[in-house]
Formats: sequence, structure tokens, C-alpha cells
Amino acid sequence: MDVQIMNAAKDDSAQRRNFWALLMEGILFTPALALFDPATTMPLLVDRLTGSSMLVGLLGTLRLVGMWLPSLPVANFVKHRERKLPWLIYACLTRIPVGLLGAALLMAHRMSPAALVALIFIAHSLFWLGEGSAGLIWTDILGKCIPERQRGRFFGILQAFGSLGAFCLGFFVKWILENDAWAFPTDYGVVLIVSFILFMGALISMALVKEPPGKAYKEAEPFTQFLGRLPDYLRKEPMFVQIVAKLFLIGFCGLALPFYVVYAKEVLGLPASAAGYFISAQTLGAVIGGPFWGYLGHSRGFRAVLGYVGVVQALAPAAALAAALVPGTGGRLALMITAYVLLGMSASGWTVSTSSILETVPSQDCTVYVALANTMQIPLFLVPIIGGYLVTTAGYTLVFILAAVLPALAQVKPLPARAAVGSVEV
Repeated sequence: MDVQIMNAAKDDSAQRRNFWALLMEGILFTPALALFDPATTMPLLVDRLTGSSMLVGLLGTLRLVGMWLPSLPVANFVKHRERKLPWLIYACLTRIPVGLLGAALLMAHRMSPAALVALIFIAHSLFWLGEGSAGLIWTDILGKCIPERQRGRFFGILQAFGSLGAFCLGFFVKWILENDAWAFPTDYGVVLIVSFILFMGALISMALVKEPPGKAYKEAEPFTQFLGRLPDYLRKEPMFVQIVAKLFLIGFCGLALPFYVVYAKEVLGLPASAAGYFISAQTLGAVIGGPFWGYLGHSRGFRAVLGYVGVVQALAPAAALAAALVPGTGGRLALMITAYVLLGMSASGWTVSTSSILETVPSQDCTVYVALANTMQIPLFLVPIIGGYLVTTAGYTLVFILAAVLPALAQVKPLPARAAVGSVEV
């Protein structure tokens, strides 16, 4: 009896440690990513260096390629391993190029613009390849370390405090970009150095996790054999396929995502320093969205509210379009800030999609199903490039209309909430 009590106390202690270590990792990661953001900082940097809408769109495509391309190989590589934390840490080392890029921008006077652009895309690609691998493993570790009953609270706290940090850093970005002491592009170098420091803090927090052993396959499986069994996974979980279909529709927000900040500058006539306001607004939206999605998911079931993420996402391009109809810089800035608040709320809805998958699939297959979800969205790679082409040929209005209508369709035929034990899904 004493042994059982001691083991239970150890389990509780490890669970508390993991809760707070993962929470701190997420709280530090959120503002770090806001400073390396694919919707504000990076598109504005590339636009100022090149003036090319296609290259701005390419940023979004490379992000999706990096997030989704490694999914199936990584899933097959780790699914038979009881402990996956070391591989997560290795994947996170691709955050180091963010710091190297920041240092290069600080020394931009010694480099040609073409070399700087090349470094931006190399660092951007390596970062998202690492995050694509890390995010897959992180979800599996989260499922083992955070009990289902605590996930709504965990995600709510993470989004609220992480986004609050990013909100404050938005004013730092505005100050840096407006400060005459930092000429372009050294000002962006300062921003990325701060981002790198926060990324490293998040990595240290992740290393403090004491990963419990979980259900895993007994042995490794040849990759070709693993690929051959993927249709079986889909047949076993038809609800999972419906979840991915809704995620696919929501993913069309990528048509406009890299172009909000460029649209604000070129069409609305707002200054480049407004990007600081946009970062703060986006993170304010995430502060609101974290508890909002956590409460809705906990009370109604994450699957049941997945379509609402698409609806909130659709309101962002609608607000951006409305800004062009308003006279005066103040009104236009207010509506663009509103658009970024909505972008932040919808972006924080990733917790809804992650939790929808976690509450639907068997725990031992979690990594495989997350990888499948990523792989099934591979056609969305082309969406930002298509957005760039449409901006060049047809203008921003068509891009923003499509980015509003398609995600909103995710709310058509909402998914049923997960049934409680002893109940039936209806």
C-alpha cells in the first residue's frame, strides 16, 4: 500500500512538472513566433527587399511545405519509440538559423540584397521543416503528459499568457521599426535576435519535461509497408477524415495571409511601422481566442466547434476589405487592427484542431493521424503562391473574398461532439 501511494505521488509530481514545463515552453514560443511571423514581419521584410508579391507568397508556401512534408517519414520514424522527447529537441535545433539570420541582417551593409533574400528563404525553410517535425512529436508528447480533462485549461492559459507576451512585443517591434537608430534592414535583425532568444528559452523549458512511457508499436516498420497501410487508418476513423476536410477549407485562409500587411501599406496607405500594431492586435486576438476556444471545446466538445474557427477566420478578410471603404487613416487602421485580432483568434484555433484529433483517434496512433492530417493538406502548399498570382493579375479584392468564403464553409454540417462514456454520438 505504501509503495502504491509513493508511486501515485511520484506520478502526480511528474504530471505537475510536465504541465508547467510544457506551459512555459508554449508561453515563450508564442511571442517568439510572433516576431518571426508569416503574416507580418517576414512578408514585410521580403516585400521591402524585393517588391515581389510572388516571393511574398512563396514564404507562405515554404511554411506549409516545411510543416507538412516531413510528416509521414517522421511519424513512421518515431511511432515505435516509447520516448520521443530527444527527437523533438533535435528537430527544434532548426530554430538556430533564426538567430543566424538576425545576425546577418545586423551586418547587412556587408552583404548584397540578393544574398540577404537567399538567407531569408534558407532560414525560413529550415525553421519550418524543423517545426513540421517538432509539432508532430510535440502533439504526441502533449497527449501523454496532459490528461484530457486538463487540456482545455492548459491551452487556455498557454494562449492567454503567450499571446500577452507577444502583444507587448508588438509595441517593441513598432518602436524598433520607427527608431532612426536602426536603419533598414538592421531593425529587422534586432527583432529576429529577440525571437531567437525566446525560441531558445522555449527549447530549454521543453528539455525539462519528464516524458512518461506511452503506447507504441513494438518494432520499426519499413516505410513502404507503412505507406501501404495508410488507407486502413482512414477506413478505421471516418470522423478523422471529416475533421481534415474542415481543416482543408480553413486552410484557404492562406490565400490572403501573407498579403494583409502589404495590402495595408500599398492600398490603404498605412506606414510600415503599423506592423507593430498588427503584431499586438494579432496576439491580442490570441489572448482572447485561447480561453474562448478552450471554454467552447471543454463545454461543447472540440470537434463540435471546429467549424467556428473557419467562421472567425472568414471575418478577417472581410474586415480588411471594409477598411478600403473607410476614408481616413484612423478608420482604416482600426479596421486592419480588427482584422488582425480576428486572425489571432482564428490562429489560436489550432488548439481546437489538435484536440479534435486527440479526442478522436487511438492514443498509440496519434502521431500517425497527425501526420496524415498534415499530408492530406499538401495541396494547400500552392495556396499562397496562387494568392500571389491573383494579387498580381486580379488585385487584392478577389483574394480576400476567396479567403473569406472558403473557410466559412467549414461550418456547414458541424461535426458531432465526442460522446461521453456510456452515451451515443448523435
